[in-house]
Amino acid sequence: MGAYAIFKNMPAFAFRVFTGHTRIDLKIYGFRGGGGYGKEWHWDGARTKKMNSIYDFVSCGEFLLEKGIIQENKLAGWGYSAGGLLVASAINTRPDLFRAAVLKVPFLDVCNTLLHPILPLTAIDYEEFGFPVDHEEFLSIKKYSPYDNIQKDVPYPAVFVTSSFNTRFGVWEAAKWVAKVRELTQYDPERPVILNLTTDVVEESKYLETKELATETAFLIKMVNNT
Repeated sequence: MGAYAIFKNMPAFAFRVFTGHTRIDLKIYGFRGGGGYGKEWHWDGARTKKMNSIYDFVSCGEFLLEKGIIQENKLAGWGYSAGGLLVASAINTRPDLFRAAVLKVPFLDVCNTLLHPILPLTAIDYEEFGFPVDHEEFLSIKKYSPYDNIQKDVPYPAVFVTSSFNTRFGVWEAAKWVAKVRELTQYDPERPVILNLTTDVVEESKYLETKELATETAFLIKMVNNT
């Protein structure tokens, strides 16, 4: 969804979780870069057009707020792997739009990872995100890469980042991004930026996966209810 021509069954779906007086509305849309509307839709959000995916994600958030579907300062993002790139880039673009986010094993340091492929990248990864040895594509990657576009001296949403030493994208990406956000953005104790490194253990157990999901959900509930 938003990358690799992946799509989640339908253009949009929603479900609600009720916890006491708390309700969470989850909206999932088919952004450009995903596969919901064919190859042209996918390629209109890939490589040098990758920013279109981020613009679509931000526009969906703005729509939810404008229509009163989500209350102001209650919007949260949730992204896994390349979806973590999407959410982190959207936060860089509009940090004021989001109250909180969860980034699961996210792809955050795109330029360095594609230029120095320590990890087992494939041709599909370069076709999706771009070839940084090409000057035009390097500039395009630099524009959306989450690590390279953190805004300075502005408040960021609360973020819960999960990674480990046993995931497809290196743990250093999450660690570097968290450290840079903490260093550059305005500090707010009610908007923590947390790094969790237990994903390698979690992936071995359905029980622990469910427990981690509960932790992430509790984090979002707490953050949106703090306003």
